[in-house]
Amino acid sequence: MTRQLLDYVYLIYFATHIPITLAVDILPLLPTSIIPQPLLALNRFLTATLKDPFMGIGPRSDLVWFRSLLACELFLQLPFFFYAVHALRKRLPQRFLPLLVYGVHVATTMAPVLGTLAFGDIGRSCMQRMMLGAMYVPYLLVPLIMAVDSFIQCTAPKLKSF
Repeated sequence: MTRQLLDYVYLIYFATHIPITLAVDILPLLPTSIIPQPLLALNRFLTATLKDPFMGIGPRSDLVWFRSLLACELFLQLPFFFYAVHALRKRLPQRFLPLLVYGVHVATTMAPVLGTLAFGDIGRSCMQRMMLGAMYVPYLLVPLIMAVDSFIQCTAPKLKSF
């Protein structure tokens, strides 16, 4: 892929991830009393339709590990999304190191999510697991490609000097 195409893919990824984080991903962290009714309805529709074991609203002590990942998304990743959109739109040359850190972080956090979907006792059929995997895998692949690409961008000038 060309540099311009990769940057465009990353830009779309981050720009779309801002509303997804705010309207979908952080809802399990919030008390239902403060969630606007349309977002609550959206969450119920998505969890009922996709049978997502992670995104249900309400207390789930067995999912503390997942809720901690959502908290990281809210407090660490969401602010970064705004920087990433800016850096990618302006094609800032220093964008690659932060993109590398983000990509490695997210690829690592997706391992337990996908592992649970594939091998966990979550009471889902094989087809339901595949549908969930299809929804979650892009959130592994894009950051993983971003990490590898950014690592190459960060190290390529140094490698040429050897």
